[in-house]
Amino acid sequence: MYAGYGKLLGADLLDDRELIARFLAGERDCFGLLVRRHASPLWATLKRNVGDPEEARDVFQETWLRAFERISSLRDATRLRSWLLSIALNLVRQGQRRSPVRIRPIAGWTEVEPFHEEDASRTLEAQDELAFLRRRIERLPPRQREVLDLRMNHGLSHAEVAAMLEISEESSRANYYQALRRLRAEFEAQEGDPR
Repeated sequence: MYAGYGKLLGADLLDDRELIARFLAGERDCFGLLVRRHASPLWATLKRNVGDPEEARDVFQETWLRAFERISSLRDATRLRSWLLSIALNLVRQGQRRSPVRIRPIAGWTEVEPFHEEDASRTLEAQDELAFLRRRIERLPPRQREVLDLRMNHGLSHAEVAAMLEISEESSRANYYQALRRLRAEFEAQEGDPR
């Protein structure tokens, strides 16, 4: 619990729009509630898109700093999460322009855990498939990987993805379906492989 939380009793029940309005009116502790509410999905996206944990932490902190400084410029407070993801992904892209391109591991895809001991062989097979999927996702072009992540892991619409990545809605759809088509082809090729 952070200082001042007692003054905000019930504030965690407010929606983002109300918390932002109260923050802009001088209730600085409301920003802490916004951080608590949106930190986890933001961090998950950064872990999926940045290979180095230290770099991911730097981008995470810089995202919140920029949000703190620029939240008054947010036109639609109901789109706060999309706005935060947009800031973070722009910072990631800026960092990639300054450093050599590298394949970033997809850390957010969950491991398959065994349900029962008798399911162990099926679980191992599922883990192999999941590892195969992770490797293939890591090899997707960066834009396809970003669109796939935002659609599958954050449930954003193509319109939201397009606004966030500053591309057309058609481009979002095309990148998403190209990514799915590539992944499907990879799985079909693996199934045909007798190894």
